[in-house]
Order: sequence, then C-alpha cells, then structure tokens
Amino acid sequence: MGAIRDKGRQLHQIERVPYEDAFLIGDLLSTRITTLAGEPKAGKTLLAAGMGIALINGEKEFLGQPVLRKLDHIVFGLTDDGAPEELKERLHGAVPADSVTLFPVEDPGHSGYWPGIVDDLIDMQPGLFVLDNIIGALAPGEDIASSVTAQRIMRSLKPISQAGVPVLLVTHTPKGPAEGTTVASSPIGGRAIAAGSRAVIALRNSEKHGRRIQTTINRATEDLNLRVTVRPAGESSEVPIWERVQTKPQREPSIQTATPWQELLAGQIIKEQPEETSIAGLAHRYADVVGKAVSTIRAELTKRLVHTGEAWAAAQ
Repeated sequence: MGAIRDKGRQLHQIERVPYEDAFLIGDLLSTRITTLAGEPKAGKTLLAAGMGIALINGEKEFLGQPVLRKLDHIVFGLTDDGAPEELKERLHGAVPADSVTLFPVEDPGHSGYWPGIVDDLIDMQPGLFVLDNIIGALAPGEDIASSVTAQRIMRSLKPISQAGVPVLLVTHTPKGPAEGTTVASSPIGGRAIAAGSRAVIALRNSEKHGRRIQTTINRATEDLNLRVTVRPAGESSEVPIWERVQTKPQREPSIQTATPWQELLAGQIIKEQPEETSIAGLAHRYADVVGKAVSTIRAELTKRLVHTGEAWAAAQ
C-alpha cells in the first residue's frame, strides 16, 4: 500500500478546527508552530515572556489581540548562557512559580535527543512550549542557513504540535539583504522554517521607527503591522509591559476612531491627493496611519480608488 491508501482521509473525516481553537492569542500566536524572528536585542524573549504572562494570567487581551485560552503551564527550552536567570527576573512575581518549567537545550546530535523531549512534552502536556532559540539548539556542525538543517529542526518539532502542544520558536533574522525583506522570509533559513510554521512573527526595532510587530499567519483575519513599546514594570522589576502605540494620522484624527477605516482612508486620500500614483505606494505611505499591514491596505484600496492620470478618485 502507498501513502494515499495508508494515510489518506476524505474531507468529512477531518475534524473542523474553529478560529478560536487555532490561536492562543488571536491573529498572533497559533496553537500549532509559530516562529518569532528578530535581530539580537530586538526583544524576542521579552515578547515571548509578555505573551506567556498574558496566557497564564488569563488576561482578556495582549497588544489589543484577544487572549483565547488560559494556560496553566508553559515549558521554556533555553539555549543561551544565563538565560534561565534572566527569564526568571522577567517572570518573577508576574506568574505563579509552578506555572513555568525551564530546561537547557543542548542537542548532542544523537538520534534520540529530540524524540526524548517530545515524549516528555507529551507526558507533561503544557499549554505552550517555547524554544529560545533555534540557533542555540542545533547539533554540532549544523548551520541554520542550510535548508537541510532547517527542515530537520522542523521535522523534530512537528510531533510536539501534532500531540496538541503549541510551539513558539524564537530565532534570529539574517544579516544582509538576501533574506528578511518580508515577514515570511524573516527567520534565518527563512523559507524552510516558515514553510513548517503556521505563523511567522517578525519583531523589528530601529531608532527611526521604534519597535514593530509584523505577522503572516494562516487563518488570521488580517496580517498585523503594529507599532509597540516595552518597558519594565517598575524600578525593581524586569517584568515586561508591552503596549501598542496608537498611531495618530497627521491630518485626519477621525480615521483612527471611526469605522469602517477603509472608507475613511479612501476619503482622506481623495482629499489630500498624495504624490504617490500607485496603490502600493499609498499602502506604504498610510500603513502607520491606520496600523494595518501594507498587504491589507493595498487589497482594500484597490477596491475603492483609481488614479486617473491626474488625481485619485473613487472607483466606480
């Protein structure tokens, strides 16, 4: 028998997964495999800690996105020297002490290492497994930029999510222009890692634009493009407090508060007549104004606007 006869199923044999069961945090953290990529010091571990705190405490939302499940237990697999002590400071006093388990990930390269971790996680059934980070979890001699290595990592982790344990992978973005220009290619080994993930989060931080979270996620209602800030909870606390920056438009304040935003934005563009002559150019110009992903804005404006060669006008 072949793979089709052995494992094939008809559509009616596949169980439906409602949207609320596909995410831990709506449009941000999936219940399968989510990859979180960013440059060193961008705040990746702080973001993982912030999401973990919201989930364990059963908060209503995180960065404006609904928290859809309360978790009793999260397991962190850590690779960096000093990471357990740093993570403790970021969670200390914010969650119950017995709600988080930490363990060092040091892949020796033998075939039984990851199956053993999978067995432990299946037995423990935590609400989330966080691997921080992928690069430190490689076996000796492996290079995450290699598609073979990236595929091997994803194959090692897939049984965890298949057993019902959501996985959050933390990794770095590559240097140089070849990769990382889009959310999907943000992780090192981007396409292989992204192909094995249900969700990709890119955390970017720059002096000019500050921190920004961008996502590309299966089944999300929309891809996110959020300006955010993070600060410690107090002078003696390293617990991260994440907040969404509500960007105000430069000329039309009502666009942030009224709905639908698509119609308001189209009206503002017709009124202002910006110098851009393409929908793509408009999408990039107004992304900060409405706090939406460029792809989302482009799709909406395409339905509503046309450029006559001289000015922007409403589409007929």
